[in-house]
Amino acid sequence: MNRFKFFTEEGDQMAAAGLNVDFIRRAEKVISFNLTAVDFQSVEYKKEIQWLFTKNFFPSFDINLNAIDTVDKSRLNTAINKLKIINKSGYEKLHKYNIKGIGPGEIVMYYLLNKGYLGGGSSAGVDLVVGSSKYEIKAVDISPDGKIANNFKTGGTFQTSDLITRAMKLKKKVNGAGEGVNGATIKQIIAIFPEEWKKLEEDYRKRVYDNYFKNHEIIFINNKPKNLGEIASIKKIQLNDIFFERVTSGVIKPKVAI
Repeated sequence: MNRFKFFTEEGDQMAAAGLNVDFIRRAEKVISFNLTAVDFQSVEYKKEIQWLFTKNFFPSFDINLNAIDTVDKSRLNTAINKLKIINKSGYEKLHKYNIKGIGPGEIVMYYLLNKGYLGGGSSAGVDLVVGSSKYEIKAVDISPDGKIANNFKTGGTFQTSDLITRAMKLKKKVNGAGEGVNGATIKQIIAIFPEEWKKLEEDYRKRVYDNYFKNHEIIFINNKPKNLGEIASIKKIQLNDIFFERVTSGVIKPKVAI
């Protein structure tokens, strides 16, 4: 009640001074804090950071009741949807919170997981640590049936240039030169050179599995506006889950069964 009274009196004072109260409230609205990536790489300031985001973004969200200790898809999605109901634009800001080296959805995970903290630049492929478990977080597109994740990169920690060269040579044979290899071109290649494409995809699958997917579980979060940030899957991707989707901007993008 005292807090409400304080803001009422403050509003009365602004109105008495001829000030536009709604404008002042909007101008004072906090959308970012003086935080760095290092602040999220431990739980040292966990409670303080949770308090800051709750106070300024989600004042009616009971962080003590809704934050959880373990990575649980259902409970995390329940909490995420509560944040959207309370303050959709605030949730979108939190999802895309601008700190160098931290990707979409990672700050949300830090906020909601009491024991979770983010990996640093030296933690190759690890975005989130909760106890002894390590995860990578990937913002992806999800197929309408919810079974496939695509439109993401696997990082630049291993060599794929030779595989791209092979894909581009096959593309040239079926429809000429040009940048990239899209899905339509891959269908053409498969129709004319099925064995060559099968071998290329097998080689890519083995390499990306050995150098990327086998190392830890991945939290796949939805990148589409309608379901922004909701967790589609938490999975340790297996060899046969991986497919060569396309080459774009000199990078192979996979699609995976989730």
